[in-house]
Amino acid sequence: MTNLALPPQSNEECDSEALLLSEDHLAFFHLVYQGFQRAAQVTGAVDYFYKVGRYTLCLRFAGLGLIPQITPALSHLEAESTANPDLTICLWDNASTGRRLPLLIDSLLQLIRLHWTDYLGPRKEIKAYDGDRIRTNFHIGPNILSVLDRQQNLACYWIEDAQDIPYWEKGSPLQTILNWWTSDRQHQYVHAGAVGTPSGGVLLAGKGGSGKSSTALACIDSPLVYASDDYCLVSTDPSPYVYSLYNTAKLKGQEDLERFPNLAPLVNNLDRMELEKAMLFLHQHHPDKIVRGFPIKAVLIPQVTGKPNTHLRPTTAGAALRALAPSTIFQLAGSGQSAFQIMSSLVKQVPCYALELGTDMAQIPDVILRLLSQI
Repeated sequence: MTNLALPPQSNEECDSEALLLSEDHLAFFHLVYQGFQRAAQVTGAVDYFYKVGRYTLCLRFAGLGLIPQITPALSHLEAESTANPDLTICLWDNASTGRRLPLLIDSLLQLIRLHWTDYLGPRKEIKAYDGDRIRTNFHIGPNILSVLDRQQNLACYWIEDAQDIPYWEKGSPLQTILNWWTSDRQHQYVHAGAVGTPSGGVLLAGKGGSGKSSTALACIDSPLVYASDDYCLVSTDPSPYVYSLYNTAKLKGQEDLERFPNLAPLVNNLDRMELEKAMLFLHQHHPDKIVRGFPIKAVLIPQVTGKPNTHLRPTTAGAALRALAPSTIFQLAGSGQSAFQIMSSLVKQVPCYALELGTDMAQIPDVILRLLSQI
């Protein structure tokens, strides 16, 4: 580990530095968590509970700043409070709480911003303090710190100012922590969409721009229900199943707004369209269309053809895995061999098809419904 050149500290902080310089991952986590506790002493803490897959998640907020930024995307998963959630994530920002991180952590993050290649690994992990039990990630730009103690099922999520949280983080919040944690429980976070019926549906696999979101959104005004257009959880035990994570829908520019005129009035960031994708929270407008999950009956790989009609063409499990795995592993910090194994198992258990998308959007849900009726 590179020695840190830090400003003068109190005795308490010097003791913490001694622990940190020994590369004690648990000491690092405790110091970050101490930052949350100090903030909560000032503002109080409020808990929100959600059902994520088979598990109960508690989001514990110090201050009000992050609540409107994080909770809308998860609102369809709200659950009853419990004294023993499976995972607790402590969230706060400096601006709304008026309390900074402990000096040593704050100084370390300043160094990382200046010399990130020395301190961060390829997945933005803080190299000196990332291991089997304690996972760490610092996302430079928005400057979001995510830390998880896998043994305590306790995580911390911090940003300097909640108002600076990027739109994509509002749309799919807590990706890094949830991906770390669910991977331990055979629930794999994947870059995919999902639509269907309560009794079964399809997983939509493909890289960004392949047509996943368009396919999912084309089904909003059909009998099909929506679980995801971008990120979701999948499991294969005892059989393939998809769980909704976010009720966020994203549209790409003016072309998509014209393609889905029924959704355009629901976009909540129209004033920032020059810099951001259009984003809306479907649970606020179509709560009856959002479901928490369903069995996976097939994997579809959307392909934009430019032709009028939509068709299905059988394809191989290998093609489906190539559509699903690379973008998942590339985008999600912590995804690796176990993620690949779950996705590989999934595509081998269900039929796979190329979904050749036509320009007549109304045909898309009909084609999917017909497939589900035949499987």
